[in-house]
Amino acid sequence: MFAGAVRETVLSDPKVIRIVNAEFVPVALKAALVSNPPDDEEGRLYREIARSRIAPQGICVANSAGRVLGWSLMFDNQESIVAFLEHSLKRFRDNPGGKRPVAAERYMRFPSQRLDDAPDSGQVLPASDGHPAGTTCPAREALPPRTIVARLIGRALGPDGKPVAATSSQDQYVEDRFSVPAPMQDAVARAMDSAAAHRVRLPDEFARLCVTHAYLGMLDVQPLSNPCGGGSDLRRCDFWAERMSGGPGSPVWRLEGQSDVFTDRMANAGPGDFHEVGLTWDGFIEMEGSRMTRLVLSAQGSEKLKFGSARGASAIAAASLPAGHRIDLECRVRYGVLGEEVEVAEVKRKE
Repeated sequence: MFAGAVRETVLSDPKVIRIVNAEFVPVALKAALVSNPPDDEEGRLYREIARSRIAPQGICVANSAGRVLGWSLMFDNQESIVAFLEHSLKRFRDNPGGKRPVAAERYMRFPSQRLDDAPDSGQVLPASDGHPAGTTCPAREALPPRTIVARLIGRALGPDGKPVAATSSQDQYVEDRFSVPAPMQDAVARAMDSAAAHRVRLPDEFARLCVTHAYLGMLDVQPLSNPCGGGSDLRRCDFWAERMSGGPGSPVWRLEGQSDVFTDRMANAGPGDFHEVGLTWDGFIEMEGSRMTRLVLSAQGSEKLKFGSARGASAIAAASLPAGHRIDLECRVRYGVLGEEVEVAEVKRKE
């Protein structure tokens, strides 16, 4: 839950890392599963965790019986994060196995903004060693056959043109994942089949998909298709492919393109905030009939991002985790994308 903010603010603190490694079992939960849990043993645990939550986001500590000991959405300062963990650890030692009722302490901001406790539900959750035979983990995304799963990594570059050493902040290093569905692959294949002189412009929907995910920062600053619904100025988005090699049914195509996007209407944006990304793309697409079997892309260019400009430079990041931190970025950037066909275990089964 707001995993990027937790990574760069909470889990980048050496003191937090030490206590978590020594005393806790860290687990990242998908907010969608907590809000809409499956009807099984794991789902009952999700429902118990969700019962006392403050918001769809937050940091929760539970004991071995799945009973929530504490929630906190934010913290007064960086030192309060360790204090919250130590406080939760003490409560766990007083009731490690859930044999006695325990109320969930809830904090909008620990320790200064405490909310009403959530009383114990009285339920005893079943313990399971794993998922029942023939089922898959609900946290694994169920994807249709032929889906290409693309993994993206983005890096900010320093004045020397090399990736900056620091990688804890989302405006320096990002990882993302997106899918190229079978119908979009079919559209790419049709465009390639109609290519004159072995060169063709690829469908705009495919180019736009790749460009949408190539940016630094958290979801709120996405420059194209921002979650707040704000408009974007997509000044350029051209992807071209040229056939390089391969047999009639399995050609390899060289991709090249340009993209340029600007927005000043981001989620939680204020006066002076904007995001601009201009990239040059190149790479390869391997095809097998109408199937895309492999996607390898590289993009490099420049990026400017101002976010949270109205906040003071000394604002405490831990005190505003859901809203992200102030960003003032202007640098060269590089992105890499590797896409391959979905694994059998991830294929969505027919109902």
